Amino acid sequence: MKLWIRGNSLRLRVSKTELKKIAETGKAEDTVRFSSDVALRYGIELRPTGALTATFADAAIVVALPKLRLDLWLRPDEVSVEGSQPIGGGKVLQIVLEKDDPRTERRGDEDGQVA
Repeated sequence: MKLWIRGNSLRLRVSKTELKKIAETGKAEDTVRFSSDVALRYGIELRPTGALTATFADAAIVVALPKLRLDLWLRPDEVSVEGSQPIGGGKVLQIVLEKDDPRTERRGDEDGQVA
């Protein structure tokens, strides 16, 4: 899973393997370690209903993906799921979930791990 953050925009790109895991188990996550005891977790969790939302708590970014949106995203022609979340002061957080494009050149394995 790849994470991009820019301003009030959050983007997660998932591999086919991770998308399948979300569909089967209800979640997928990854971790960035800054030291042996400091890490940032990020991931996607399936929810039965609601809107596409993101939270940040306990050093974790969690995007809640409604089941109906997942069902649409699983279609071969659907590349992304997008939404926005009000954050106050008239501003919004843009949230984008994307399927990783299998045609792009890889520097690691399917999940982007570099050896």
